[in-house]
Formats: sequence, structure tokens, C-alpha cells
Amino acid sequence: MVLVAALLLSLASSSNAEAEVLVWEYKDRYDDEIEVKVYGTVQAYPGDTIDVTVKAEAQEDLNDVDMDIWIEGTKDEGNETWASDKESVVSGDLDDGEDVEEDFEFEVPETADSGMMVGHISCEWEVEVEFEVDTEPYYEWVAHSFDIAFPMTYLLNKDYEDLQEDYTELQADYTELVSERDKLKTDYTSLKSDYDSLDATYDSLKSSYDPLKSKYDTLVSDYDVLQKNYNSLDSEHKTLLDEYDALKSEHEATTIELSNYTTYMYALAITTIIFVVTTIIFALRRPKTV
Repeated sequence: MVLVAALLLSLASSSNAEAEVLVWEYKDRYDDEIEVKVYGTVQAYPGDTIDVTVKAEAQEDLNDVDMDIWIEGTKDEGNETWASDKESVVSGDLDDGEDVEEDFEFEVPETADSGMMVGHISCEWEVEVEFEVDTEPYYEWVAHSFDIAFPMTYLLNKDYEDLQEDYTELQADYTELVSERDKLKTDYTSLKSDYDSLDATYDSLKSSYDPLKSKYDTLVSDYDVLQKNYNSLDSEHKTLLDEYDALKSEHEATTIELSNYTTYMYALAITTIIFVVTTIIFALRRPKTV
């Protein structure tokens, strides 16, 4: 549909240029007597003025040439026909090789139906024909004619083209939205993949975290018990240190006292020994009586 719309729009743009092209050429029984070509606008809109050029050239001497052209079409959705006024192309004699070129302008009714509009051309003339009568040449002017309708200009539908243009714009918007949707879908798929990966990682970490949390809680509990034991032992340690310091002080005092006692005992022992020795000496020196 997009290609069709683009084609119609391109055709419409070419019609606006009103370029005349060959739309019909007489190729029939008498084309060796007269050559006729019609140039016209290939596309137009109802209400437009169509330029038409007719070129005719005699291929031999022709008398009383009467050539007319007009255009025809339909309206009211094909229920009625319309026709332009007839325009005279040639009226008179044409010598062999003589050519005629006439330009015309035909107005298309506003009410004309869209579709193919036809051109209509009629032509009558007389040509000298040789006959043989009793082996003698005899010449006579003979009437020839043709009346032909031919497709000429395609009438475009403006409303349809406006709809086609709207459709093309909507189609472009739709294509852009589809592109954006596809991009969002791609982004969503990527994010969903990342989310699933993160979710799997989370589950894995959580499965590892739970036993670690359990171990941590156990360690915290053990720590609390050990901390209490430590505090208790520390308290006992400080008490023992205090007792140790007290015993140490007492021991030091006792040691000093014992040292004094030892000194006193040594002095007493030495004194006693001296006393004993002195006594013995004195006893040995006392004279003997008879």
C-alpha cells in the first residue's frame, strides 16, 4: 500500500507540471493518406484546464479536410456523460506534405469523475483515386473518414490523494512507532536478560549467604559466651593479681622479718659459741687443787 501511495503521489506531481506527451497517433486504414498525432497532459484534476496539441500532415493531396477534436468523460459516478465543445483542427485543403499544428485548451468540469478521460477526434477528407475504365485511367475524388475515441488524460481524485497523503503520513508514523516499539522490545529483552542474570546471581548469593549468616550468628553467640567468660576470667585475673600483690607484699615483709630473725640467730649462735669457748678456756686455765 505504501508503494501504491508513493506511486500515485509521484504521478500527481508529474501532472502538476503539465508536461505534454504523445497520447495518441492515428494508425489505421488511411494512415498512408494522413498522419495525425495528439499530445496532451497525461494527468489532471477535475476543474483543471488541459493543454492539447494536434499535429496533422497530409501524405498526399487532400481536399475538403474537416478535422475536429473534443474530450469526453463521465460524472455522477458514471451515471452521466459530459463532453467539451468541438474544436476545429483543419478545415480546408491540404497539399501533399503540408502539416498543421494547433494548440487547444479544454476545461474539465468540477463534477467530472476521476478516472480515464478520453479524447475524440473525427476527420473527413477527399482524396483523388485512380480507376481504370476500359484500360483507360480514370480519376475521381473519393471521401474517406475516421471517427476515433482514445484514452488521453487520467483525472485524479483530490480527496483520494489527500487520504492517500494522510495514509502515507500515518503509515510513516506507524512505521516509526513500530521501530520504536521494536527498539523498546529489544531494550526490554536485554534488560529482562540482565534482570534474570542478576536474579540468578542474587539467588546464588542468597543461598551462600544463608549458611554464612547462620555461621555468623553462631559465631556471634559463641563470641558473646566467650566475651562473658573473658570478662569473668578478667575479673578473676584482676582479683588474683590483687591477691598476688597482697601475698607478694606479705611475702616480702615475711622475707625481711625472716632475714632479721636469721641475722639475730646467727648473732646469738656466734655469741653462744664464743661464750662456750670462753667458758671452756677459763675452765681449762683454772689451777688444780690438791
